[in-house]
Amino acid sequence: MATIATPQDYFDAALELLSSEGYGAVKLAPVCKRLGVTTGSFYHYFENWRDFVDQFLGNWLSARTTQLAESARRRANPIDQLEALLQFTLALPHRAEAEIRAWSKVDPRVKEVQDAVDLQRKQVVLEAARMVSEDEEALRYAQWGIYLLVGYQQVDAGRDIAALEWTLRRLLDELVERARRRTPSGVVDTAG
Repeated sequence: MATIATPQDYFDAALELLSSEGYGAVKLAPVCKRLGVTTGSFYHYFENWRDFVDQFLGNWLSARTTQLAESARRRANPIDQLEALLQFTLALPHRAEAEIRAWSKVDPRVKEVQDAVDLQRKQVVLEAARMVSEDEEALRYAQWGIYLLVGYQQVDAGRDIAALEWTLRRLLDELVERARRRTPSGVVDTAG
């Protein structure tokens, strides 16, 4: 029986190839082979390779950044927002994301999406941090979070997730302490 693949299956296969073999392996034949489908089935969903890459990157931006940021923003408490972002960050496909960043150095289309991902991620942390610290300081906290994530992905790429969690918890602890100092009673609801 023939294998039927959806566009999401192709995106998932590309993400798996990024994680296991690097961005150089993300090509039509390896993606189709991973799914056990012919290249003809690929063209059922995508006009050409460029169309696939554009849709893949759009899917990555939406699923791994935009939707997660929107989910965090729905929490009323800024500490809850930051905790949600921490959990989302831990669950990212870090090796694949490191490869996308490497890919962005040689492909302007990939760079454009990578820049949008970085900006959206920084913005959502900044919005939550502004609720517990001054504007300039909030920007520094948002940058700190992005630097931790990007540095981790470039150096460790998902091998020691506990190390990433430990460093992100230090950032969150610092923001909780800032919130306590700004709250007249000194009490911050961190339980949700």
